Amino acid sequence: MNSKRKGPSIDDVLKTLTAPLPSHPFTLRVIVVNDSTVNALAVPGGSVVVFRGLLKRTRTPEEFAGVLAHEVQHVLQRHVMRALLQHASTGLLVVALTGDVSGAMAYGLEAARTLGTLQYSRVAEEEADREGVRMLLVANVDPEGTITFLEGLKRKEEDPAGLLRYLSTHPTTADRIERLRSLAGPPGRPSIKLLPGSDWTALRERC
Repeated sequence: MNSKRKGPSIDDVLKTLTAPLPSHPFTLRVIVVNDSTVNALAVPGGSVVVFRGLLKRTRTPEEFAGVLAHEVQHVLQRHVMRALLQHASTGLLVVALTGDVSGAMAYGLEAARTLGTLQYSRVAEEEADREGVRMLLVANVDPEGTITFLEGLKRKEEDPAGLLRYLSTHPTTADRIERLRSLAGPPGRPSIKLLPGSDWTALRERC
């Protein structure tokens, strides 16, 4: 029997965030898509799809946790289902009704990109931000990572390759950063360090 200990993974970030959650009907998991698009998206049923391009832009597990908390809240608040019912094709509606992300992948990478273009209402985005920050705080994860990640993306908004899909489908970055700072409260509150002792850059590459 192989006794080699399994190392840390991005799934451990999800487990930390979701451990304090009350009971819910979703099976939450992270799926990394090997594509350079800078985006992450929620899928009905509980999956969060993260494109390699976005994962590579995160500099710490805490920055990744901020993205993940926001997308998980789109699942828990059922925002993605409402958006799909309003905008998606018949094939993607099947995914919405079954909650089967593998069904979305069966339609190909372009289907995943279509899911990524869905725009939520301003109310839904603000709710995902508010509940996402609350999720981080309850899990004792520093919400500053959410802010530093967005600030890093904002500096690249003029990206000539047009890869910053994550910014184009979310609220104005400057306004969002200001709101997130208000939600996070004063800095310096006690927090845990996610994946202590791990090399985040190496872990990202393994994904």
